[in-house]
Amino acid sequence: MIKKSICSRICCLVLLLILLLISVRKLYPTQRSINVFRKETDRKITYMSSTVSTPANEKPKLILYWRPDGSSGEETSVGECEVTYDKNRLKEAGMVAFHYTTISGNDIPWKHYRDPKQIFVFWNAEPASLWGKGGLTEFDNFFNWTWTYKRTADALRGYGTRGRVLAAVKRGKLVMWTVSNCGKFKGATKRMQYYKDLVQAGLTVSTFGKCFAGSEKITWSFPTNYPDRLKRHKFYLAFENSVRCRDYITEKFWDNALKNDMVPVVWGPAKEDVLAVAPIDSFIHCDDFESPAKLAEYLHFLDQNDDEYRKYFRWREDESMSEVGMAKLTKEKYPDIDVQFKSKDLCEEYLKNTNTKIIKSLNQEFLRSDRD
Repeated sequence: MIKKSICSRICCLVLLLILLLISVRKLYPTQRSINVFRKETDRKITYMSSTVSTPANEKPKLILYWRPDGSSGEETSVGECEVTYDKNRLKEAGMVAFHYTTISGNDIPWKHYRDPKQIFVFWNAEPASLWGKGGLTEFDNFFNWTWTYKRTADALRGYGTRGRVLAAVKRGKLVMWTVSNCGKFKGATKRMQYYKDLVQAGLTVSTFGKCFAGSEKITWSFPTNYPDRLKRHKFYLAFENSVRCRDYITEKFWDNALKNDMVPVVWGPAKEDVLAVAPIDSFIHCDDFESPAKLAEYLHFLDQNDDEYRKYFRWREDESMSEVGMAKLTKEKYPDIDVQFKSKDLCEEYLKNTNTKIIKSLNQEFLRSDRD
């Protein structure tokens, strides 16, 4: 009887210990459950912080170009990334690029899915002057990256690079101008006046576009490919519609002029911005002349002196010239210029990125960072 009593007490004690352990496990989670809790908490905290860490090798390679109507465009690939226009694939995308025309303040707060690991990109190739300094404040803390023509952007969405134009031109005619914006922006009015002053000074210009009544209509293409009879012109007026907008250099320079075998005559961008990205000794800048009349005089001089004119084509006639080599030559000739050696591709920058940011003020990042 004594042995049975002792056994019973031991069994009761063991049972109590088991129940106690079960209670303790409920009150105090295991290390595994603690880790899961911490991971989820960290994820929520990180989403609200200024940086988000994402292992590069775990990234989905899908980039969504956002269309608010949900329509599906043709899917393609850019580098190692797949590109889609189908917003139904939002949850699959590691990066979402919003063209400025497809999103407004009405979309904030964001009403759709967003994973904290996704990178939201402001996509724009128009000049900062389009908004004025007070615009874009509704997008504070919404975007992670900018994809614009500015060299300070997270990825370049410009109109051309040294490498691309070097690959497109033939390696080894007076002035032409196509323009359809005559006065919508202040810069467009100013460039039209500069053109009129050139003509007043005796420069002959073949003009095309909506700004010139009765002018010949040229079939539009992108990139621009003029017929041979127009490529006989020696110069092209690469006049932008904005004045000194940082890094704003469009197809007027890259495609209309360089890729069509004409020397660009540049007005609008600061000369240092053009030097930073252009093929070396490839253009003429209006700022180098005290008046339109002096520029017209110089263009007439080049027209009569083939050796001097050919100097603007040396960069393309040297078959050994490379994008990096050209950038080095530019840096040697202009040591004070912040020369761009290689443009930042959106897909490449995304795939190698491990820490991204939240842009607290798109207004400051894109607009107020420009010149007055």
